[in-house]
Amino acid sequence: MLDLLTVVTLVVLSVFLRIQNKKRVESHKLPEHSKPSLFSEALQELIATAGGIYLSLVLLVTFLQINLADKWQIYEVKMDPLAFIALSLALIQPLALRFYRLLKGDR
Repeated sequence: MLDLLTVVTLVVLSVFLRIQNKKRVESHKLPEHSKPSLFSEALQELIATAGGIYLSLVLLVTFLQINLADKWQIYEVKMDPLAFIALSLALIQPLALRFYRLLKGDR
């Protein structure tokens, strides 16, 4: 149960950091009838990033003809190993960006 809480905490933290990144970047103009929230945009970006990483990993594994296990059991949930790696990298990405900005001296 504690492991599941850790995963949920990482997802919430990742989405929160993505919201902060959205606030920093100039917002683009959308039609007035469509007003997405910062949360929905951050969650969409998280899923899109994980999907892009997943597709890249599938292409890489297929090209290199690497044999992977069909499923990994992580926190009592069976999951595709490439999907787990992609989601993990997408969750870590805003933390790495924040760390990079701290090293660079930006806020």
